[in-house]
Amino acid sequence: MSELNEEQLAALERERAQIFMPRWFGDLLGARLSFGDTFWLGLFGVLMFVVPGVVLISGLLYAQATALMVPFLKLIAGLYSLWALLILRALITRGGRGGWAVTGYVLTVMIAAGALLTAATL
Repeated sequence: MSELNEEQLAALERERAQIFMPRWFGDLLGARLSFGDTFWLGLFGVLMFVVPGVVLISGLLYAQATALMVPFLKLIAGLYSLWALLILRALITRGGRGGWAVTGYVLTVMIAAGALLTAATL
């Protein structure tokens, strides 16, 4: 792997500073990001922000309004299933070749189905 020069490093830094900004989400769902960024950041990167919030809200619901916790978790699981399907659409639109791309498609379908099953049976 070759070393990046100062200009390339600065461009990379500017590009990465845009991750998780509103325009970036448009690029993500519009299939304008690379296959890897769409898969990894779309499916799992957003969870870095969502999971702590869900845990906090679930804890508050458990402590203050226990009856609302399960419906809240069902809603979150259903929304994540929908999110995974949107990411799958972006992945298919973006296109990928080879075994890793097929693995990404299959894993995304399994994640969406698992989240939907969780929402239905929780």
